[in-house]
Amino acid sequence: MAAAALLLAAALPAAAQGFTAAPAAAPGVSTAAAYAPPISLGAELPASGGPWVLGEVLFFSNGSVVSDYAWRDRLRGQVGQLYTASDLQEDVATLNSLGAFTRVTPAVHEMPDTPIPPQFSGIAASTSEVRVVFDVALKVSSAPAVRLVTPPSAVSGLILTPTAYRGAGHHNTPGLGLDFNGTYFIGRLYGKNNYENSPDHTNYIDRLGLWLLSADGKMEIQSDRGWRPAVAVGGQGTLMFRDSPQPTVQEQQTGVSVQVNAKSTRVLTDAYLVASKEFHGVRTSAGLMMGDFGDIVSNLSEYLTPEAMQFYRGPVNLPVAAVYSRTMPFASVFYLVKPDYPIGAEIIKFNGAYGDPYLINFKLGRFLHLNFDVALLKFTGGYDALGLFQFRFNEFPRR
Repeated sequence: MAAAALLLAAALPAAAQGFTAAPAAAPGVSTAAAYAPPISLGAELPASGGPWVLGEVLFFSNGSVVSDYAWRDRLRGQVGQLYTASDLQEDVATLNSLGAFTRVTPAVHEMPDTPIPPQFSGIAASTSEVRVVFDVALKVSSAPAVRLVTPPSAVSGLILTPTAYRGAGHHNTPGLGLDFNGTYFIGRLYGKNNYENSPDHTNYIDRLGLWLLSADGKMEIQSDRGWRPAVAVGGQGTLMFRDSPQPTVQEQQTGVSVQVNAKSTRVLTDAYLVASKEFHGVRTSAGLMMGDFGDIVSNLSEYLTPEAMQFYRGPVNLPVAAVYSRTMPFASVFYLVKPDYPIGAEIIKFNGAYGDPYLINFKLGRFLHLNFDVALLKFTGGYDALGLFQFRFNEFPRR
């Protein structure tokens, strides 16, 4: 829809571009005379009517489509949900409160090719979803700050953990979502480890070279509205492999060293349930993952491998896969400083794993003007501070 609107704006004659300004005290005034496009936006409806089912929101300025996700996220309207005249007036008031515009003019148009969901029959004033258009006049001082068609940061997940939200523009609408995620743990920045049968180990700037390439599919079954959180169920498939072997472990008294040779090229899977709630722009999530994704923990430090258990901790009764988990509670919190500038943190607890490990990932790379983040792996007897790169891409849905 946004792409069609861009073509429409380009085709408008100069005299027909833009909307007729409504008085500031009357945000519901109809703007029927403002449009003369060669391709219709749909029949205009009285802005004082409703309720309608919202299908799309567009912003126009000087006859051109503008897309600033910070504006859209401030609106009350949710795509696929009921939208009333009072909601429209509240959204106009909210946009005016941003201090970025000298004028905000609303209009409501039918989308005849998009019928409303059956559950809204008999409630909505139109049998078709509606397109809400805001014509805005930008203040000169704020014009340079406007981001035109700026890709927002994904809110469907942080680093390794998902949220209950979906892709850009649909994040709080129930439905299906698909993400692709790539994480590269490049190495250990610093670590201190103390073991029963060996002196303290101090490590820094060690190569790790662990890749995690994931596909994350989810179904959001409940939106974030009022007091209730958004809820989603989903599953992840992760290809784990290395471009560098784990460091050797060495027995201190005899000087014997052993190369860690655990299988590190694997496909890991997990299913999850997650709930998310937004508080004044801060998105919080908590959930539970179940599957063999917990096997990554022994690949993040050689001190959690069977060889380390043998040399450093003395005889212990452990299976071959010494440190693993099948149940992983997690939580995350993050905030979008700008639409494409997230900061936050997440924690994963590997229940049942020997050494009681947990992993905290910090999404702070933009402070360094890089996509470089840090993590803390803590377990009984030590900790490692890790450096990593991470990219998340919303495949579906996208605007």
